[in-house]
This record gives sequence, structure tokens and C-alpha cells, in this order.
Amino acid sequence: MTGTRRVAEARPFRPEASWSQFHPVPDASPPFAPARASFPCPALLSRAARATLGGARESLLGAVMAVRLVEGLRSPHLLPGPTREARAEGARQWLGALTLPAKARTALLRVYATSAADDRHSAADALAAVTEVTSPHLDKGARLELVRLADALRAEAPVLAGVRDRPVA
Repeated sequence: MTGTRRVAEARPFRPEASWSQFHPVPDASPPFAPARASFPCPALLSRAARATLGGARESLLGAVMAVRLVEGLRSPHLLPGPTREARAEGARQWLGALTLPAKARTALLRVYATSAADDRHSAADALAAVTEVTSPHLDKGARLELVRLADALRAEAPVLAGVRDRPVA
């Protein structure tokens, strides 16, 4: 047997056999990266971005601000009262720089004011008024998002109504 060499047989590559060797890759973002921001009304954002300059865009931006403020009343993002009051005051001052019809301004100011309070029913009613005032500028998806947000506020109100800052006399 001297002088004979063994040559390894060439085997065809079978991917099925090698797949079990690879482990699934976890999420590609590093652990220290911030979580992706989400907004409850993406269709409203899209509509505001596509609106023409002027009253339509300003009304829709006011509605976007209203949604941001009202989200501070909802349970996963519940903010403390002083923080909500400061945000509402800042939004009220920001709204003063916009040129809006009187009805839209009144409805938006009402939402901003109710977002500082703990009454979710009032905030839902005010958000419904904003939906009605801005409806000429809304598409079907944006209108549906605003209606669903108002309904969610009304649904959460009884659950959170038992939480009080001070005892009832």
C-alpha cells in the first residue's frame, strides 16, 4: 500500500443539513438603542404632511398636537398632572402662532385644556369636536383613528376613575 493516496470523495452541498447549525439572529438593533417611537394616528400624520400650506395643514397639525397631549391621559403613557399641565400650556402658546378659523381654534384649545385634567370623558368629547371641525381636511383613515382614540379614552375612563389624588369627602 505504499504510494497509494486516499482521495476524499466530493459530496454535494446539502443546505438542509447545515441549517440546523445556524442559530437565529436576534433583533438587529443593539441593546442600548432607544425603542422605536410610535404614534397612535399614523394616517393623521400622513394627511398633515400631505396637506397644502395654510389653514388645512395648520388645523391638522393642531389635531396632531391634540393627539399627543391626549395620549398623556392613557394608561400605558399616563403622565403626572403637572407634566400634562405644562404640556397643555406650551401647546396653547404654540397654537397662538397659527392662523386658524375660530371654530378650529376653540375646539383645539378645549382639547389642550382637557388634556391637563384627569377627566377622560371630557377629553374624548373634545377630541370628537376636533374630529368634526377638521373633518373637511381628514381622509377616511385619519378620521377613523381619531374616532378610535376618543372611544379608547371613553373606555379607559371607568377603569381609571377609581384612582384619586385625594380622598372624597
